[in-house]
Amino acid sequence: MNRIRSWSWKKRIGIGAASGFGLLVLLVLGGYLLTDLPPANASAVSEATVIRYADGGEIGRFGAHNRELVTLDKISDPAQKAVLAAEDRGFYTEPGISLKGIGRALFTNVKGGGGIQQGGSTITQQYAKNAYLTQNRTYTRKVKEVFIALKLSRNLPKDEILERYLNTIYFGRGASGIQVAAQTYFGTTAERLTVAQAAVLASTIRSPGAYDPTRHPERAQERFDYVLDGMVKKGWLTAAEREATTYPNVLKPGAGKQGNTNDRKGPKGYVLDMVEEELARKGIGEEQLAQGGYVVQTTLRRKAQEAAVRTIQEAVPVSSAQSAPQAALVSIKPDTGEVWAYYGGSAGNAGTDYANGETRQPGSSFKPYVLATALEAGTGLGTRYDGSAPQEICGQEIDNDEGDPPLGRIDLVKGLALSVNTVYFRLACDVGPKKVADLAKRAGIDPSRKLAESSGDTAAGIGLGIYPVSVFDQAKGYATFAAQGVHHEAHFVKTVKQGGDVVYKEQDEKQTAFSEDVAADATYAMQQVVEDGTGTRAQLAGNRPAAGKTGTTNENKDAWFCGFTPQLATAVWLGRPDRQPLKGVLGSTRGIYGGTIPAGIWKSYTDTALEGQEEEQFPKRANVGKSADVGNGSGGTSGGYTYEPRRSREPSAEPSSDSSPLPDQSPVPPPSQAPPSYAPPPSPQPEPSQPPPPPPSQEPPPSPAPS
Repeated sequence: MNRIRSWSWKKRIGIGAASGFGLLVLLVLGGYLLTDLPPANASAVSEATVIRYADGGEIGRFGAHNRELVTLDKISDPAQKAVLAAEDRGFYTEPGISLKGIGRALFTNVKGGGGIQQGGSTITQQYAKNAYLTQNRTYTRKVKEVFIALKLSRNLPKDEILERYLNTIYFGRGASGIQVAAQTYFGTTAERLTVAQAAVLASTIRSPGAYDPTRHPERAQERFDYVLDGMVKKGWLTAAEREATTYPNVLKPGAGKQGNTNDRKGPKGYVLDMVEEELARKGIGEEQLAQGGYVVQTTLRRKAQEAAVRTIQEAVPVSSAQSAPQAALVSIKPDTGEVWAYYGGSAGNAGTDYANGETRQPGSSFKPYVLATALEAGTGLGTRYDGSAPQEICGQEIDNDEGDPPLGRIDLVKGLALSVNTVYFRLACDVGPKKVADLAKRAGIDPSRKLAESSGDTAAGIGLGIYPVSVFDQAKGYATFAAQGVHHEAHFVKTVKQGGDVVYKEQDEKQTAFSEDVAADATYAMQQVVEDGTGTRAQLAGNRPAAGKTGTTNENKDAWFCGFTPQLATAVWLGRPDRQPLKGVLGSTRGIYGGTIPAGIWKSYTDTALEGQEEEQFPKRANVGKSADVGNGSGGTSGGYTYEPRRSREPSAEPSSDSSPLPDQSPVPPPSQAPPSYAPPPSPQPEPSQPPPPPPSQEPPPSPAPS
């Protein structure tokens, strides 16, 4: 009896499964038969996509297509094979769709919340989407794409599909189709493309802005290698030929043939680049934008952006010479992540984006991350370290600036205000260099930045800013301090509309990087930098509260000021394209420090950007950790600080008003095991306790402390 019941249930399940499969087959067959090939898209009559400021006014436009049709025999064989290696290695054997790819994409999309996040598209599907459908990421469009791809694969030879695809796919820089792409990137024709050149073009298809070799060389190189390795796997390239193929020279944007591409000259060019890349990440690709009809409202404020351009260009004259100083600025609203201003340089698409297109050593402007890591571990602001120099610390000889006064045992607040290297190198060693790197990335430093040696170990030199980061990174990191430890994802786009319909709206993506008490104490210490430390030139009009940190690297090659108010966080960098010292330029003889021109740019910009806005106060310090009390003066330094009353979670005695040095509240923590020694890049030059005196006739004196 049990066997009969068991057999009966198995039979029912089998019949049900067979019926379900049959129904699925009927649905697929019906969809295939009912789907007709619609007329091809007429992109030639498309409108431009308009990019606007948040508060009105146009920034720029994304233009229409720029295309020249060629037959497949006029496209080099390496170009054909490189594209197949990049996008669809099974093109000639598959039925126009990839069931495995569709299944993988469906799993990813369902797991990610139901929206279309991954396409799983073959070349035939991509062509179906570009030629016959919209770029909208919906399941309805995806289903239509599959049926159209099946019909195309049945009705057209594979070579014809590939030819059409290569003539319609977007390669970036305003180039649609491989013929214009070859002219745009290499000044050649599709017929003459080499293996290396073809691999570069094939690499861009996935996301042209994200893999542009000028804007993202490392990312482009990785994709280039992927394409070549794929050609080897398919037998289209020998291992020896692969080994001999190196990355080719690529024309700068604007240097090749670019018919109807949008204008990206000047500072706005880098803004348009960042907007385009962000939209691509959100599912609105460059090809879609090029088809036009969109209105993109950005987060940028016209007043702030114009202030950034004007302030920098008044301080740093525009020049294309490799030895001429260049500057960059990024400004972010901390509580939303909205980018208010972005200046990567004056050249636009003809030059380098110094705000995010390359990285530089941040020097002492990285010390606040060390302080926050120590606070998080329970080390309070009043913990004292030996500030004398030179010292042997964790296997390295560390020095302070030659202009520093004699320093004894000083607390972490004074160590930050005077930018004392011996204090913060030892602190980084004690709390753990890797922990500093982890906190910095939580705060906003790009996760892809390698804050470590080639061995993978992070050296204590991270406390002096030896690992390169971008200006955008620093703006994001300091915005997290201003937002009381909450990192709001930085973004450029508020809304995207098409025909009056909102197709995209910003979302506040946020996560806690560290506690609000850690942020409060770190902010308090950075306020002293501006009030009576190396950053006095950053003091704002009307005594508006400000906090920040200066940074100057080895031989004055890079100078930084990164700071914030409760409403706005801004990072400023100054350096030379050839990475030579900032000496003998901009009226400076000894060298430019972070506390001089960068701090002045920061002040001038911030005063203008916040003009008319209500003054807000920072939270009182929380007094976290052991030895949290700090006092006035210590260690033989001149001058003292007027500390605000602390904010405390537990009853505790207030700090003494006595101006004499505090007794040691805790011994100097023993150094942890020495981290690995680090090779180049060299350790940053120590920061001076005050900005160096400039020649009276050329540089203005430091701003006086507000009364």
